[in-house]
Amino acid sequence: MQEIVTRSMDTHQKLFDEMLERFNLSAKEIGEAAGISEVTLSRFRRGKADLLTTKFLTILAILPENAREWYVSHLVGAKPKTNLRSLIAQAPPEEQAEVLHLIADSFARNQKAESNLDTVELAVG
Repeated sequence: MQEIVTRSMDTHQKLFDEMLERFNLSAKEIGEAAGISEVTLSRFRRGKADLLTTKFLTILAILPENAREWYVSHLVGAKPKTNLRSLIAQAPPEEQAEVLHLIADSFARNQKAESNLDTVELAVG
């Protein structure tokens, strides 16, 4: 059991450190804004100590939204605010064209199936 807890701690600490670097965030400024000493935050980032939940949530709340979303999505393996519309809008033009083609094919198949069903109903009725 302890191994699972330790592995989980390592993951959220490593991701936090990676997030700070990826989004060019100052650990010192974040620590000051959250009321956490630079030493405590450094120990957390290096996996030497953990933070109280209230301190950790305070840090998450003061992070820029894009950094917070990146961190949480990588931590839990899901992307917040993701829906089909936003995925298509963010896709390259080639993928957007492919999606439109798939939707058109699906629509055509459904129309054909409904037409065949109508023909069967007329023949039976």
